[in-house]
Amino acid sequence: MPGTLQDFAQAVHDVISTCRDAEQGFRGAARAVNDPKIKEIFEHYSAQRAQFAIDLRGAVKALGFEPTDPQGHGGMLHASWISLRSMLTGHDVHGILVEAERGEDWSLKTYRVALGTTLPPEIGSIIQKQFEEVQAAHDRIRGLRESTEPPPEPSKGSARPPAEISHTNAPRAD
Repeated sequence: MPGTLQDFAQAVHDVISTCRDAEQGFRGAARAVNDPKIKEIFEHYSAQRAQFAIDLRGAVKALGFEPTDPQGHGGMLHASWISLRSMLTGHDVHGILVEAERGEDWSLKTYRVALGTTLPPEIGSIIQKQFEEVQAAHDRIRGLRESTEPPPEPSKGSARPPAEISHTNAPRAD
């Protein structure tokens, strides 16, 4: 399905904006978390998304267009939300990872929409490569989130575990 120049411009603008949002969101997540390994991961992804925006802007310029450079206001809001949530939960790593994964869900959606648009091959290949890296980051964050998930709370319906119940109800062997 052929697209218009306006479709191409909107798709690229949305991806650049999403990169800036993710850059800010990851920066805020890095500030909010106390775990040094997770902090380093978030800082890496923040720098990666900044580079993604720079690369995409450069490719658009090389085609003779003047790209926009959104400031990532949505990401600043998300970073503020992560910061507030972390203060309320004592810098809960799991909660921060939940929010980071939510941001990555949005990024993936934006990339998918852009990839469904007719793009110049130079831009399409950059967006495809970035999409694959965003997908890998999403999967890594999801894995970290799952590994930090608190254990389920015991159900309130039973006072004793089933093994104990069967033991006390077992027939006596006299």
